[in-house]
Amino acid sequence: MATQAHSLSYAGCNFLRQRLVLSTLSGRPVKIRKIRARDDNPGLRDFEASFIRLLDKITNGSRIEINQTGTTLYYQPGLLCGGSVEHDCSVLRGIGYYLESLLCLAPFMKHPLKIVLRGVTNDQVDPSVSIENKPWCGFCFVSCHNPTFPYKAQFYYKCILLLLFTLRFRG
Repeated sequence: MATQAHSLSYAGCNFLRQRLVLSTLSGRPVKIRKIRARDDNPGLRDFEASFIRLLDKITNGSRIEINQTGTTLYYQPGLLCGGSVEHDCSVLRGIGYYLESLLCLAPFMKHPLKIVLRGVTNDQVDPSVSIENKPWCGFCFVSCHNPTFPYKAQFYYKCILLLLFTLRFRG
């Protein structure tokens, strides 16, 4: 693992997404140790690894190091480049899990972010895609497209859909 004097160091998996998002925005590397070290299944979960892959896709020059057991993560953020990206989200979490962080990062990207997220649209833990759209209406445009049938979160609960989120910031 790479260690640097100016990197932030944390222990545990609490606030993993927030730590990675803030590290990306600030440009400071972060090292997170003891990720579920005492658990029967130690290390990063599949949805957390998927989120890290998503961060790698929307940035340029990120350096990510994960030890063999997945209990230690070193993340040195790259530049937020944006552009057109496709990502297969983990089915263990809803798309809202990923979209919350993307909405925080999108205003700071070099190019407008056009992203296709494939995954579960609604679950019991994460906000649904339709809820994510509302608070940002005055600030950006989020559109959900599904070529096969109309989107209705309550009817297609736990369905796996192809959604296109186009973030265009007004201003």
